[in-house]
Parts: sequence; C-alpha cells; structure tokens
Amino acid sequence: MALLLLLALAGCGAPDEPEPDAPPAPPLRDVVAARLAETAADALPEPSAEEVAEVRDLLELLGVGGRAGQMARRELAGRDDRRLAAATLAVLEEHGTPVELRRAAHALLATRPLPAALPRLTLRLKYEKDYPANVDLARALLRLGSGAGLEALRGILLAADDAAPDAAAARAAAARALTELPPREGWEPGADFATDWQRLLEVREHWLVERELPGAPTASVEDAGAVAETWRTVARLASGPLRPVDDARFVLARLPADLALPVLLEAVYERNLYVREHVLQVLSWLGPTVGRWATRRGRDVVAELVPLLGEPRSRARALEALGAIGLPEAAPALLRWLRDGGRDEATAAADALLRCADRTAAEEALRRAAERSLTPAARWSLDLLAADVGLTRAGPEPPTDLDPAEVRRREEWRAERALRPRSD
Repeated sequence: MALLLLLALAGCGAPDEPEPDAPPAPPLRDVVAARLAETAADALPEPSAEEVAEVRDLLELLGVGGRAGQMARRELAGRDDRRLAAATLAVLEEHGTPVELRRAAHALLATRPLPAALPRLTLRLKYEKDYPANVDLARALLRLGSGAGLEALRGILLAADDAAPDAAAARAAAARALTELPPREGWEPGADFATDWQRLLEVREHWLVERELPGAPTASVEDAGAVAETWRTVARLASGPLRPVDDARFVLARLPADLALPVLLEAVYERNLYVREHVLQVLSWLGPTVGRWATRRGRDVVAELVPLLGEPRSRARALEALGAIGLPEAAPALLRWLRDGGRDEATAAADALLRCADRTAAEEALRRAAERSLTPAARWSLDLLAADVGLTRAGPEPPTDLDPAEVRRREEWRAERALRPRSD
C-alpha cells in the first residue's frame, strides 16, 4: 500500500531540483587534546601509591570500630576532599578489592560527594555487584544530581527472594535511601514505603527520559572538576582496547544531560575518527533525550550536527544521530541523502526520517523514494513512517526479505517517536 502511495505522490511531486553540490568538509580539530590541556588543573589529582595505601588502611580500620575506628574517621575527615576522593576511587578501581573495603569506600564517598568524582562513580555501576555498596553508590550519585543509580535501588528492592546474607539489610538501606529522592509537593519521605516506592518510579521515569532529576539542580554541571573528568572520559574513546571504550560510552550515556551533552556536542568535531564515531553513537543511544534537552536549553543541535554530513567517514553515524534526537528540523538534511545518497546512505536517511520526520517531511520522503531503488530496510522505515503520520490507514506488513531483527528495530524506533520533543 505504501509503495502505491509512493508512486502516486511521485506523479504530483515538485519540479526537478538541481543536483546539489557535495557538502563542505566540517572543521575537524584536536578538540579533546585542547580540552584536556585546558582542564588538567581541575581534574582529580593522581594519587601516589602511598596515598592509596594509607586510605586503604584507614578504610579497613573503620570496620574495626573502637578507638582505632574513631582515629581513622578523624584522619579521613581532615583530608583534602579532592585528594581523598581520588585515592578512594583508586582503591575501588583496584582489582580484587575486598567487599567490606568497597562498602566502606562507597559509604565514605556518599557522605562526601564530590562533583569531580561523578563520572568515575557512574562507572562503578557497571562493576559493583554488592547490594550494600550499590545503595551508598546510588546515594552519592543522587546527592550529585544524578539518577543513574536509581535502577540499582529499584533492583535491590525488587529482589525480595534473594537469600544472600546481606540482602535483607541492603533492602532496608535502599528503602531508607528513597527518602533522599528529590522532594515533591504532597510527598512525605519515609512516612509510607508505598508512596516512597511510587516516588522512586516517578523520578526514575523522569531521569530515563530527560537525564535530569525533577526539580533538583545537578551539583556537577558547573563544576570545573566534573567537566574536566568528563573530558577525560571522552579521551578514552580513542583507546585501541575495547574495554576502555565501552566504559567511556557507559558513563557518557548515563551522566546528567547538562554535564554530558555540551561536552559531547563539542567532541563531535574531534579529528580522531574513533572519538567522533563513538560520540555520535552515544548521542544516538540517548536519542530523543538530546532533542528534549536542546529544546529546553534553546540550543540548535541540528545546526550543530548537520555539517558532519560533509565528512564521508562519519556520514552514516551523523545521519543516525540526526534522526535519533527526534527533531523535525533535521528532515531537510536527511531528505537530500534519501534521494541522492548511495544505497547505504539512503537507508540511513530513511531510518533517520522514521525517527524524526513530521507529516510534511514524510510526504516529501515518499516522493523522493519513488524516484529510486531502496533497500528492504529503507522501504520498511518509510512504510512505518507513512503509517505513523497517517498517510496510510492499515498497518504495514514488513518486507519478507528483511531480517526479523531489523524489522523489530525499526518498529522500536516508531514507538520511540512518542518521546520526540514537542514544538509547543
């Protein structure tokens, strides 16, 4: 049905347009190196082996209690926040750190949350499996304006059948941690678990969509140390080994939007291809969150990304990111590649249009698609787009020659259209 509509629209299309010139090359530069140099003094210091050993010993003494524990607590309290955070994180990041020591380290970081520690604390969510440690990790993140640990709290509270020795105590601690969620009119933290749980679900949903906590300032977004550490995270995207790259992408996709997105949108013009590609991928993962943030902040993110279409090596990723953010203003740039790009570029453009185009752009996409041969994936994206904007009534049938996984992926993109930013 959509194919017939393509042909009908093609018959009444606009007059022929001149062949567009190749887009100019974007102004790529050594963004990351420059930012690392500018922010080096604000990043967390590199602790010496002696400092790390001292903090490790003091954390161990905390668990002893008595006079030794009190002495350790006084010693830790008198230490510089930045150097203490750096050494404590180093203890956490050592291979084989015992669980009791990890718990003490997370508890300390929760009581002295430092914005510069936010990226590395966020990475702990990937590797920390201990329930009690995760509770304090989530608390530290909340105090820094991040909801990245809310999923851990939710999971701990749902694990009612976990018979591990510390599971019950961890669930009790997680329930108490809910009282630290951002306040809301009419909610009395700690008065009733059912309402605390409901508040957790509300805040978690808001975080997943917006990457901000409702009504709560993010303690790190204007902190020079947090910005410096975010640039350090971006620098790891240039790594050859896969693990540092995966770690960096994990963190960047979970930082508060006001901290991560300005950095990412600058880093898209990094000369290093690997950094540029991974940054664009993270923006695509965040999808409509980027468009919603840009709308809130009055930032023309489409204009910032479109020049990257002039770089052939990054074009596919740039097309993906432009579509994923969900802003209809991206459609004119995508339509050009639907008609004039190679088969892979046309498919990427069709996929992107599915994720961001409004009805007017969809009509133009169908006209242009009728002028050329498209892959089954591109046809399916345009069929779903036509149905979503009401150009066809019946639900489209997927192409039989398209992998079922690719069919489902585009159906998920269609569902994601509900999260696109509103123009009003």
